[in-house]
Order: sequence, then structure tokens, then C-alpha cells
Amino acid sequence: MPRPAQRAVLAHVTALADLEDLADLVWPAHCAGCARPGPVCCGPCARAVRTGVLTELPDGTPVRGCARHDGPARQLLLAVKERHRAQARPVLADALAAQLRELVPTGPVRLVPVPTRRASRRSRGGDLVADLAARTARRLRAGGRDAGVDRCLHLVRAVRDQTDLDAAGRRANVHGAFALRGGPPTGPCVVLDDVVTTTATAGEAVRALRAGGARVDGVLTVTVA
Repeated sequence: MPRPAQRAVLAHVTALADLEDLADLVWPAHCAGCARPGPVCCGPCARAVRTGVLTELPDGTPVRGCARHDGPARQLLLAVKERHRAQARPVLADALAAQLRELVPTGPVRLVPVPTRRASRRSRGGDLVADLAARTARRLRAGGRDAGVDRCLHLVRAVRDQTDLDAAGRRANVHGAFALRGGPPTGPCVVLDDVVTTTATAGEAVRALRAGGARVDGVLTVTVA
């Protein structure tokens, strides 16, 4: 049974969702990517977030993104992260599932979401990265793929918001911040994050997983800056 504090958070999130539904009835809906009147994500913006981009970490680990962190893809992600446009999450999950099939074409796979700071979870009404991982895994299973989510990575010390940090600052901020709790995921796994900028966070997640004995086949992200 949820504790009182958990029930209060759930009630708050439900109230936000109800307000969003009411707002769609009162004000015309608009695309989260281009702001034109219409559905939460229009056709051109949905295609923009599925262009695909491939890069890698300094150690050669492949990083597969749905799109570059600009234009409609960036606006869609910001709408979900900062403006509570939860209706756009399925669009991002569809794009992530498509890119995961490119990153790891066949076989079982476990998605490992990057840990989210408590302050970020509070401001966004929950753990966005974990939610996207769960939605993506469901889409893969619907297509007959053995896919799941393993939330085995945890923060072991406090980290700062990285928005205003440069590459060196970000590396120092997350160095040694993640650790594996429990056993490693069974079989191949993929780290999932919402945006990869300097690769510092993704690299730390991969390091922690491999230090715990996990097989990491790559990193999956919505956008790559």
C-alpha cells in the first residue's frame, strides 16, 4: 500500500493530467514540436524525431539517438521534460523503439535507465527516463521481442544539475556517482537516457554497469547534442 507521501504525489500527478485534459477542451491543442494547431505531435515533427543519429562514447561504445538535439525533436523533448506535455511521451517511446532495433537488431535486451536526481523527479512529476524505458520495452514486446527494464543503477552520492556545466565539469560531477545494486542484468543491456550531450553521464552509467559484470551493447537516447 502506498505511503501517505506517495499517495499525495500520485494525487498531484493525476491532478496535473486532469488539468491538461481540461485545457485541451478549453484551448485549441497544438503540436509540441512546432506549436502549430493540431495533435500533440504532427506528422512532420514525428518524422523529425525519427531521423536517427549514431555516435559513440570515448571508449567506442555506440550511442544511438532518435534525432539531433535541435528543431522539433528538441522542442518535443523539452515539452515533455519542462512543460508537462505527457501526451507526447508515446511519440518519444515509438522513436526510441525504432532506434533500439537499429542498435540491437535481434535477441533479448534489457533497458537500464540512467538514474534521475530526486529534484528532477519532483519537478517533472516522476522519473521521465524510467517511464520512457518502460514504454519502449512495451512496444518491443508488442512486436514479439524479449525486452524489459532493469532499474539496477542508482546514485550513490549527490550530483549537481548539469545544465550550466562544461564538459570537464560534467565529467567531474558524475564521476563515480552511479553504482549497480543487486546482480547485473541478464544478457545484453542498453543504457537509456533522454539526451546525450558531452557523453559524461552515459559514460559513467556504462562504466558502473560493466564494473558490476553487465554486458552493455550501447546507449539509447532521445536526442544527441
